[in-house]
Amino acid sequence: MLPRLGGTQAAPTAPAPVRPARRPSPWTRLGERPGRPWPVVVLAVLLAGLVAVGVVARFVAPPELWLDEAQSVAIARLPLPELLDALEQDGSPPLYYLLLHGWTALFGTSATAVRALSAVISVLTLPLAWHLARRLAGRRSAAALIVLLATSPFLIRYASEARMYALMVLLTVLGVGAGAAAVRRPGAGPVLGFGAVTGALLLTHVWAFHVVAVTGVLALAALPFRRGPALRVLAGLAVGGLLYSPWLLSFLVQLAHTGTPWAVPPGYAALPLALEAWQGGGQVRAHVLGTTLLLLAAVGLLAAAATRRAGERTVVLSLQPRRSRLVLLALSLGVLLVAGEVSRLTGTAVHDRYTSVAVSAFLALAALGVAALPGTGVRAAVLVAVAGLGLATELPEVAEPRTQAGEVARALADAAPGDVVVFCPDQLGPAVTRLVPPERGLDLVAFPDLGPADRVDWTDYEARMESTPSAAVAADVLQRAGDGSAVWVVSGPGYRVPSTQQCGDLVGALEAARGTAELVVAPDRVIPEDSRLHRLPPVAVP
Repeated sequence: MLPRLGGTQAAPTAPAPVRPARRPSPWTRLGERPGRPWPVVVLAVLLAGLVAVGVVARFVAPPELWLDEAQSVAIARLPLPELLDALEQDGSPPLYYLLLHGWTALFGTSATAVRALSAVISVLTLPLAWHLARRLAGRRSAAALIVLLATSPFLIRYASEARMYALMVLLTVLGVGAGAAAVRRPGAGPVLGFGAVTGALLLTHVWAFHVVAVTGVLALAALPFRRGPALRVLAGLAVGGLLYSPWLLSFLVQLAHTGTPWAVPPGYAALPLALEAWQGGGQVRAHVLGTTLLLLAAVGLLAAAATRRAGERTVVLSLQPRRSRLVLLALSLGVLLVAGEVSRLTGTAVHDRYTSVAVSAFLALAALGVAALPGTGVRAAVLVAVAGLGLATELPEVAEPRTQAGEVARALADAAPGDVVVFCPDQLGPAVTRLVPPERGLDLVAFPDLGPADRVDWTDYEARMESTPSAAVAADVLQRAGDGSAVWVVSGPGYRVPSTQQCGDLVGALEAARGTAELVVAPDRVIPEDSRLHRLPPVAVP
């Protein structure tokens, strides 16, 4: 019986219409349907595992140091006044070498010990990037950025090298955070913090000037619209320049007398050079990774606020990117364009490892692209694919030899005390010299002046190499060895200065006096720093 309202029987209520079940969209977030949470959980666990593998891979490397690493260690081991003088011959700012100086005092100079500094710096960058990205862009972007940073082939490679490139990445991430603080908060504190990071970056690598130039242009462009924040950024750059000023005289000496004589200036080829380095090389899987990262960075640049339509989350792209995305574009593509123009104007070389100053901004754009994708499962699946490609590209390479120095050093075990070992080019000297114990009594010298072979002096390098005839060097080597000692020549193909012809002429002049040289070690062209070792025996005593 129906209840009575005011003595009147209520009218029967019409049943609500039953809506037909809607077919799940392909964009439905995986794992969010009732009773099926496992796909996203599995993907999350897989992503955690991939990140862990990327972290561990930073501590894996071949046992021998190549030229740049051996040069870094040789300089860092010097007493501080000599260290700073040696850097004027090397062409680098001092911060990384000072850190390595203290690190080697604590942990020694083995290949594992010296590379661990870069690995530790690279690992410390991850939580810093997480904190910064979460504060500036949210948890989704922060999670994506950590995965991309941890599994980047480029970052894994240079986290396992005893050079300053991992430090450059850390400082650029710190710089973004410090710059954002200076923009958002008035006062001297944020300005001084941004200035400190800017000064540290300038004291780490000369490519920091490209970053400072781009940042200064951005601040000047914003000056009419956001005067206070722009002035604070410019003040921070000025503080960084002030911190750099004690090194300025040494930089001017380096600018006048050192450079990059080992390579041809590529100019705007810096752009494809950077992408190939960031994707991990030229293999098919690396190109797939690079294309994917470019697409994600484009989405990150153009993605507007996400909307919901008919219960589905969609992505809206806008041809008017947000200001923060344009800043990241300037700190990646803009820095590379400035570097290319400087290379074109000054005749200096560009190497893929120098692009460390721009890679974090590029990966941040890609992380924003991932965060804009619709659905937790879709985002996780894309990250799994990108991380898997990154690790599959780099892991086969992490333990591959970077130099033949170990093979040459083992062959020199047959050398007798007093034998002369001459390196032509001298760029092969540091990696081998550190592996030959001093007590062996070998005379290790470098072409053309027969000075110590443990470091390369880049001062007026090309002029010095081309001004000394190989025949004159050969005569000095023979006089140094005398009749009773063998002469060993370590050479390598493919060097621009000194040329293969110069070093070949050196061996030819020695053969004219000692007879045909024995090839003890043949170059392995698969190894980046390949070498050959010739032996010329002592003069036969009648």
